[in-house]
Amino acid sequence: NESVRGSAQYNRLLLNDRAFFYGRADALHDGIADVEYRLTLGPGAGYYFIKSDKTTLSAEAGPSFVTENQGGINNQYAALRLAERFEHKLTDRARVWQSAEVMPQVDDWDNFLIVGEIGIEADLTEKLALRAFIQDTYDNAPALGRDKNDLKLVTAIGYKF
Repeated sequence: NESVRGSAQYNRLLLNDRAFFYGRADALHDGIADVEYRLTLGPGAGYYFIKSDKTTLSAEAGPSFVTENQGGINNQYAALRLAERFEHKLTDRARVWQSAEVMPQVDDWDNFLIVGEIGIEADLTEKLALRAFIQDTYDNAPALGRDKNDLKLVTAIGYKF
């Protein structure tokens, strides 16, 4: 399906155990949506509304820089990132999660992305996990001739660092 996505995020807790700063990087290649690459980098702040051994619910906000080649056109812009994430451990080896993210371009509100995801994961080993999730991406300014909405059902093997 010509799709590769990767992301990394580092959270640094503040004085209490609920508020945090983060640094985040996302990379995407999606041949079907005609996105050769999309790289998103940015810092931000977040807060855990629920934070227990089994369940977390957090919200995040911050600026981002986006550079992309979509439909053969290179584009760079500043965006605002608003996100939330819920996670619940079913057992010591299985969990469910849900996340949503909105990223509008700050000087052109008609160019925005919305990404939602819901999934389940089960550990196979200490480092490997089996994941199954549904991801819905809405791009209000897609490449020429492409749909705005992209719904995927994904099964994958994940590696834990």
